Amino acid sequence: MRRLTGLAPLMTLLTCAACATPSEGSTGEGTPTATPTTTAPLVDPTLGPRPLAGGGPDQPSTTLNPGQGAQDCGTFRLGQGEALPDNAKRCFIDAASAGHRATLTVTWPTVEGDPIQVTYTSGTDGHTEVVTDSRADNFGPKTITTENCQGPKPATQGIDFTTCAPVRK
Repeated sequence: MRRLTGLAPLMTLLTCAACATPSEGSTGEGTPTATPTTTAPLVDPTLGPRPLAGGGPDQPSTTLNPGQGAQDCGTFRLGQGEALPDNAKRCFIDAASAGHRATLTVTWPTVEGDPIQVTYTSGTDGHTEVVTDSRADNFGPKTITTENCQGPKPATQGIDFTTCAPVRK
């Protein structure tokens, strides 16, 4: 019993000595030397590193905060031949792939220049509702269609999905 009580002060001394020893990469003065990164972790490696939140007024936040409503990945009105910005794709795909709610609205022009609005809304269940409003298309069906999609992935112009099925309302 006496041997165990003599061991306690020794263990305390060794523990304190380990805490006081500067480790590799440390100044030894309690100041961390790690530098913050300028990118957030990858969720979809095909998009490359994504910027941290607060990248600027023209860039949506890429920080995912569960329980704080839907992540707004932006609203874009694109011209002929323009592609959706990578940071908007990254924002939406990362959120949807992680099971977070997110929204993204993109207006694409038809060949004639009529606007077609597509709204992507991801849910916490891994599904994305894709609503396409073609009512302003003078040469199209002038309808609103809704699809339930899964597996968002980047595409040349915007976002594709591995599977989609029409939603009957």
